[in-house]
Amino acid sequence: MNEEQRALLKKIPIENLIFGIGDVASATDVSQSQIRYWESKGYIRSEVVNGSKNRKFSYKTVLKVEQIKSFLDDGYTLVGAAKQAQKRNDYFETLRSFFESRFEGMAITDGLAEIDMGTFDPEPTKHLIAQRIDNKWQFKLIDATN
Repeated sequence: MNEEQRALLKKIPIENLIFGIGDVASATDVSQSQIRYWESKGYIRSEVVNGSKNRKFSYKTVLKVEQIKSFLDDGYTLVGAAKQAQKRNDYFETLRSFFESRFEGMAITDGLAEIDMGTFDPEPTKHLIAQRIDNKWQFKLIDATN
């Protein structure tokens, strides 16, 4: 993987994006009192930043607030919405972990996309490539160049 592709995965350190409760309320259309209540119930959590007593929330928490709201809008109870939001978060974290550990490189040429997913375990001299042709993903093995 070249440095540009490596930087692609780490381009925006979302762990460092921190928002105040007013920003979260504005971004998600969820009231500050609802956010405080959800926090008191343990559905979301705030961060302590530089000893400040003001509530600060991570980007991931902002997404979770948005997801809970979406499930509430779909008719879920708060408990059900929080469970569904956590389930969705678990899925995304699993996918993120997979791609961070397996992503070796990517190339897009003339509409053809290829993602190098690294060494193919049963054949360590090969790399597993996911290739998108006409919006359909296929897999192939190629000789490893390392």
